[in-house]
Amino acid sequence: MVERYPSGELQGRYQDPDNVAIKLYGRRFHKDQTPVEYLAEFLLVFTSAKVSQGENEFSFNLPSGPAVYWPKGHMPLKLFTFFPTSKLETRHPVHQQSYIQAIEQLRHQIEGSGIDKEDAITLLQSLFSGFVGVSKNRTWVTHSFLPATSELLAREIDWKHSEAVRNPIRVWDDTTEYFATDRHNFMARGGEVLFLQLSNLFSQPLMHITMCERKEYKHLQERSIPDLKERIEVKLKQELTSSAPALDALGRFIETTLSEYDFDGSNKQSHLGWAPAESLPEAFLFACEIDNIIGSSLGTLEKFELIRQLCCLHVLRSLCFQAKRYDLNENITPGFVGNYAWIVSDISAPRSDPTRMLAQKSLLQIEGMLFRVLRIMANGTQAGHEQLNEADKHGFHIFRKVAKEIELVVPRKGQGARFALTPQLLRLLVATLLSPNEKVRLTEFYDRAFAHYGIALGERQLATALRWGSPEYQSNDYAVAAQTAWVEEALRQGGLLVELSDAVSIVHNPS
Repeated sequence: MVERYPSGELQGRYQDPDNVAIKLYGRRFHKDQTPVEYLAEFLLVFTSAKVSQGENEFSFNLPSGPAVYWPKGHMPLKLFTFFPTSKLETRHPVHQQSYIQAIEQLRHQIEGSGIDKEDAITLLQSLFSGFVGVSKNRTWVTHSFLPATSELLAREIDWKHSEAVRNPIRVWDDTTEYFATDRHNFMARGGEVLFLQLSNLFSQPLMHITMCERKEYKHLQERSIPDLKERIEVKLKQELTSSAPALDALGRFIETTLSEYDFDGSNKQSHLGWAPAESLPEAFLFACEIDNIIGSSLGTLEKFELIRQLCCLHVLRSLCFQAKRYDLNENITPGFVGNYAWIVSDISAPRSDPTRMLAQKSLLQIEGMLFRVLRIMANGTQAGHEQLNEADKHGFHIFRKVAKEIELVVPRKGQGARFALTPQLLRLLVATLLSPNEKVRLTEFYDRAFAHYGIALGERQLATALRWGSPEYQSNDYAVAAQTAWVEEALRQGGLLVELSDAVSIVHNPS
C-alpha cells in the first residue's frame, strides 16, 4: 500500500477507483490533460484558498482536516471571451441569448459613442482571446486561459449539453444545473499531484539534508526547504498578481459587470486528490528547478512557458521515480537518486547514428519498466485484462503521450520512437539546473542533467545508463565516448556555451 499525502481516507464519491495506476502514482495523471492544463491546475490550487474563510491563498500550506480548496470559475469572462469561437454544436440557444445580452450590458458600462463602444468590445475580446490556452473541439465553458495572471486561472466546468437539450430551458438560470464542476476530464488532477508533492516537501523542512550529502547534489546544499518555500511562494504570487495589473483590472471589470452569468456552484469547494508521500526526492528537485526559473530576469510569460515544460518533464520523472521504487529490477544508477536512465540523441540524428539506436532502446526499457510495475502492483488483486488496460492509460501510456507533447520522444507518429533533446528542452535544462547567471563547466552540466532527470549526456553518464539497461554490459564492450558535439553545438547556438579553450567549455545561464 503506497503511503499517501495528505493522509486519510477519501469518502463517498471522492473514494479512489479500483485502478492500480492511481494507487501507485497518486490521484491522478490522466490522458486528456494537456501541458497547459498541468500548469494551470498547479497554479490554480496554489492561488486558491484552502480554508473556507479565504485563508492560505498563494500558499502551499494545507490545514489539518479534509484537503480541499476553493477555485474560482470565471464563468462570465469565459462567456465573453470564448463563446463566439466555441464549438457550434454545443452552443445552447439560451447561452446565445445570454451572450448577446452580456455584450449589451458591457456596452452600457463603456463610455463613448456607439462606434467607440463597438471597437472597445472587439478590442477586449481580442485581448483575452490572445490568452487562450486550450480550446480544441470543446464548448466555450471548458476552454482554458494561459495562466499568465491569477485572474486567468479558472477551474474546469463542464456543460452537459445532451441533457440540457432534452429539457425545457428558457433563461440562463435554468441552465446552471447542467454545469458540472466535479468531472475532472481536462483539469484531471495532474496539477494537483504536482502541488501536493511540493506541499508535502514543504511540510518536512529537514528532508533535503540526507539527499544533499551525496556528492552529485552538492550544488543544492544551500537550498533549505523553508527558504525554498518562501521564495517560490513570494515570487509566484508576484508574477501572478503584479505582471499585468491592467489585464487583471479588465478581467475584474468584465466579471463584475456580467456577474449574473455566473452560478453558485462555480466557486464551491473542490476536494484535492493525493500524491505518494515517498515522492520527496523528486519534489525537492522540482522545487529547486522552479526556484531557478522564477528567480530569473525573464518576463512572466517566458517563465511560465519554462515552468509549463518543466511540469511535463516532472510528470515523466515522477512516473519513473515511483515505478522504480516498486520494480523488482534492482539495478541502480550511481550519480542519480532516481535509479533509472534516459539516453537521448540529437533530434536530427540519422537512423544509422549509434546514439540514436541507444536512445530508441532506452525508451523501450523505460516503458518496459512502467508496463511491468503495474503488473507487479496488480499481483494478488482481482485486476483482469480490462482493468490492467485501464491502468495503462493512467501510467504506462501517459509517459509516451506527455513525452511526445514536449518532444522528449520523437517522432510523434511512426516507427523508431526514441528519446531526443530539442534546443527548447536543452534551454529548459540550463534554466532549471543553473541558477540565474551561474556558470559551470560542461562536464558539471552533464552531471547535473543526470542527477536531476537521469538524462545521460556525457561519457560517464552514458556508461552508467548502459549498465542500468543491460546489467551484462561492460565498459570495454562499446566505445562509449559519448557523441556530445551536437549538445555543444545546440548550446553554442542558443548563446549558452562559452568556450575558454579546446579542452574547457562553460555552460552559462544568462537569464
